[in-house]
Amino acid sequence: MGAHVAPRRFGGARVMSSAPAISVIIPCHQAAGTLPLQLRALASQLDVPPFELLIVDNRSTDGLAAVVEEHRSALLAAGATAVRLLDAHVESGASYARNVGASHASTDFLVFCDADDCVSARWLADAWALFEQADAFSGSALPIPDPEFGTDISALRDRIAPAALPAPEVRHQQELAIPILMGGDFGMRRSLYLQLGGFDQALPSAGEDNDLAIRLRAAGHPVLDSYAMRIAYRTRETGRARRLIARRAASTHVLLCQRYGVYRSSAFVGRGRLLIATVKLPAAALTMLLKPGPRDLDGFLARAAGVQGFWTGVLRYRVLRRVPRARLGVGLEESVR
Repeated sequence: MGAHVAPRRFGGARVMSSAPAISVIIPCHQAAGTLPLQLRALASQLDVPPFELLIVDNRSTDGLAAVVEEHRSALLAAGATAVRLLDAHVESGASYARNVGASHASTDFLVFCDADDCVSARWLADAWALFEQADAFSGSALPIPDPEFGTDISALRDRIAPAALPAPEVRHQQELAIPILMGGDFGMRRSLYLQLGGFDQALPSAGEDNDLAIRLRAAGHPVLDSYAMRIAYRTRETGRARRLIARRAASTHVLLCQRYGVYRSSAFVGRGRLLIATVKLPAAALTMLLKPGPRDLDGFLARAAGVQGFWTGVLRYRVLRRVPRARLGVGLEESVR
């Protein structure tokens, strides 16, 4: 593990520079409807270091380029040294798109956010302060259902941080079998990102961020997070979509446990925990039926879908041993310059 080297400091006022200090990467697929809010959030940052914005178009057909052009001037006036729309059409998925973004970054400080969320007013300033303490870290998020999200950035930011926040500070995560990295809200030095091989394209849409966290830990780096660098996280997990997400996340959890030999340490499936969760489902259903008042049927079905996903993962990855081979670095080919 190499020694951590802090980035240079910037003053309290916004710094104008032709060279970026930090690179913001946003993977996009059919994001023209939500990206404007995120771009306005990035164009209204406080104490911002000079940043380049890399928007990665992953097979969009909804006029993404026009959205980027509409907000370009505001972003440049707000501290962006460049706003670039990158093409990432060879493969699909956030893993590939993020790798393509990292391959084009011109700084050693990468921060990632998603096109359908909203970053806090000091998101970039917090990220820069956290890079003084660590080479990789996650921020924090407040989940907000899509119907409540709206387009009022000030209202969202009041919900994200209703009171004055403490100074940005990293903290060690609780030791988990599968550590947590927020793919839509994290920072990592580009040199370390390349060393780890970036995101695994064998996991294009689920578990790819936690897989990166496992490899980060295995390389001797702590898995850190912070209450700072905070976002409003848009959730659409209702009905069928919620159940699909629960099944996919649970199945991928087993995949990662099997791939890295930590199945027995898992808080969800190890040491009989999955069997216990399965046995408890009928009792939970009965309690819900007998309980007066409104019933959270959607929540119960999502819980059942998660149990189903765990069992699917156990069969596929633990019993049949069909763990996919890692595909590290897909999209990073241009990074060797």
